[in-house]
Amino acid sequence: MADLILLLFIGFLAGIFTGFFGVGGGFFLTPVLNILGLQIVYAIGTSFFVLIGKALFGAWAHFKHGNVILKLGLIIGLASIGGVEIGKMFVLYLEQHGLAGPYIRIAYIIILFLVSFFMLREYFRYKNLEKKNRTTEQNDNSKDVKKAFISKIKLAPIIFLPKTKSGFVSLWILLFGGFVVGFVSGILGVGGGFVSLPFLIYVIGVQTIAAVGTSLIIVLLTSAYGTFTYALTGHVDVTAGLVLLLGSLLGIKIGVSATRVSTDAKIKVLFALLLLSVAVSVFLKQIERIDIGIYFVVAAACLLCLIIIWPLWSKWRLSRCKD
Repeated sequence: MADLILLLFIGFLAGIFTGFFGVGGGFFLTPVLNILGLQIVYAIGTSFFVLIGKALFGAWAHFKHGNVILKLGLIIGLASIGGVEIGKMFVLYLEQHGLAGPYIRIAYIIILFLVSFFMLREYFRYKNLEKKNRTTEQNDNSKDVKKAFISKIKLAPIIFLPKTKSGFVSLWILLFGGFVVGFVSGILGVGGGFVSLPFLIYVIGVQTIAAVGTSLIIVLLTSAYGTFTYALTGHVDVTAGLVLLLGSLLGIKIGVSATRVSTDAKIKVLFALLLLSVAVSVFLKQIERIDIGIYFVVAAACLLCLIIIWPLWSKWRLSRCKD
């Protein structure tokens, strides 16, 4: 019973992250399941299974709010399938040689630290520009540099993407990005949201809220194929997956609602801090400080969820007072 309650609670936290950040939360679920004792390959397959329902529910909620660029999500999501298969083959090879657990945890630590460092650096760079009282025109010029960089890649076919700084993007960029997302997903047991979200924001130039919704389309396609290919080898714990999914449904709704009372900068910095906290917990697992790792990741997740939910709670209290 205690394990069921813990799984429900973890699912609820992961659901909030799905709705708020546009990620499946696999980068949170997979290492947590592994820290709790599930073998790494089963943790990956089970995480994929949970992500299907979460991503579908979250993507539909964002779609109703107009936060989805469907064409972009479908292209990258379909391109990710090949990467997922290759990533899975690599994981099974490591498992056969008894190396899957430590190697995948090391990959988690490196990738999560790098992505969180990059996003935090961008956040503080933005804050420094604000402190220096840069004009709006100067900031727009800096954005145009990024737009020009993307626009220089003229490999046909070129497609138009609404709600982006670049406007027109080579299809090859999207296909390559999708393959990388899929490969990382197949190895780490994630929907690829923590890779696709920065890719959409910083490379393609998608507006943050639209990137959140579009990322969930990518996660949905990636996790659907990931579940299929890992289920073929018998590495999915359906019971644990259903309990986690049940706990996540309410969390997703709360997370989506929270994006409506948040800012782009806040979403980015909280996402980076979440990645950093998961990386630290996986590192603690790697050095066999398992109990500390569990307490740390759950405490950090609770704190971040509280920060996400607080503006919603304040808005609800204010509306009640007015009534």
